[in-house]
Amino acid sequence: MNGNAGNPKASSRKAQIGWAAILLVGVLLIVVLRYIDLEPELSGDPFPGFEDQQTVLVQGLGIHEQCLELRPKQGLDYRYQASHPLSFDIHYHIDGQPLSQFSETSSTSGSQHFEAQESRSYCLMWVNPREDLLKLSYELKFEVVPGKPQTGIPVRFVSDSGKRRIRIIDTAQNELGSLEMKSDILNFELSPDQQKLAVLVSGVREGLQLFELPGLEKKNSFSLEKAARMLAFSEDGSFLAVADEHREELLIIDLSSGKKEKIELPATLLALETGDQANELLGRNELEVLKLQFTPPLLLERDARIELAFGDQKMMVDPDEVCFAHGIPHPLFTPKAVAMSPEGLPGFLAIP
Repeated sequence: MNGNAGNPKASSRKAQIGWAAILLVGVLLIVVLRYIDLEPELSGDPFPGFEDQQTVLVQGLGIHEQCLELRPKQGLDYRYQASHPLSFDIHYHIDGQPLSQFSETSSTSGSQHFEAQESRSYCLMWVNPREDLLKLSYELKFEVVPGKPQTGIPVRFVSDSGKRRIRIIDTAQNELGSLEMKSDILNFELSPDQQKLAVLVSGVREGLQLFELPGLEKKNSFSLEKAARMLAFSEDGSFLAVADEHREELLIIDLSSGKKEKIELPATLLALETGDQANELLGRNELEVLKLQFTPPLLLERDARIELAFGDQKMMVDPDEVCFAHGIPHPLFTPKAVAMSPEGLPGFLAIP
C-alpha cells in the first residue's frame, strides 16, 4: 500500500513541473513577440533618396551629433529622415554650455536652410527619445561660397599615433582617404572653402605641403627655414600665414604665385588664426594680440581689441579683461592644437 500511495504525489509533482515549463515558454514567447513588435530589426540601409548620404543607427535614448565650422553669413542646407519621431537641435558651445540656435521635437523628417551669424563650430544634434533603435539618414549641403552650395559629407581629419599619416573618416568611422608623410606631421589646417588642406611637417625641405580636396592631389610644397607649428588660411584661401614659436616673424605665402613675404613681429607668437574680417589675421604673443593683414603683409595694430560674443551680446574687449574679469578665456589665449588632438580636425568633404 505504501508504494501505491506515493504515485499520486509523483504525478502531482510532474504535473507542476510541466505547467511551470509551459508557463515559462509562454512568458518567453510573449517577451520575444513584444520585442519583435516594439523593436523591429533596422538595417543600415539608407532611406530612399539618401543613398549617397550619411545613415546611422542611434541607440535607445542616444544622440547623434555632427559639428561644422561656419563663418558669418555662410549657409548650410540640411535634410533628414528617421524611423520614428526624434528631437533635433542646432547649437554652439560657450564655456562648455550649448546655446541653441534652432530646435524642433517629435519630428521624423526635416529640411531647412541655416545661416551662421558668426564664426563658430555649429553642431547639428539628433536625439532618440525612445528605448528603441533609431535609423537616421541625413544630407548636408555646405555653402563653399555664399549662395553656391555643394553636396558633401561631414568628416574628421585625424593624424595617427605615429604622426606620419592623416586619415579622413566619416561619422561611421569609415576611412574615406589618407595621406602618408615622409616626416612627422606638426600641424594641418583646412581652407575656409574646405577645398585645400595645408600640412606642416618636420622636414623643412617640404615643410609646408598643400593638397586639393576631395581628391587629395598634392598641389604644391614650400620649403621653410625652420619647422613651423602654426598656420592660418586667408578667408578666400589665396594666402597662408606660417609661424613658429622661436622666431619673431610671420611668413605670408601667396598660393597662386608662390611668393613669400615676412612680417617682423615684436615677439614670438603663441597662437595664430584667421580674423573675422576679410584679409585679417590675428596673432597672440605672451602680452598682447596683434592684428595683421595678408595682402599687402602688414602689422596693423598692437594690443588689438577682440570681438567677444556671449549669447546675443557682442562687445569689443581686451584679451586680459576676457581672461580675468569675465573668466572666459578667448581662443587666442592659448596655443591651439585641435588638428593634432585625438579627435582631429572637423571638416566637410565637398563633392561636386
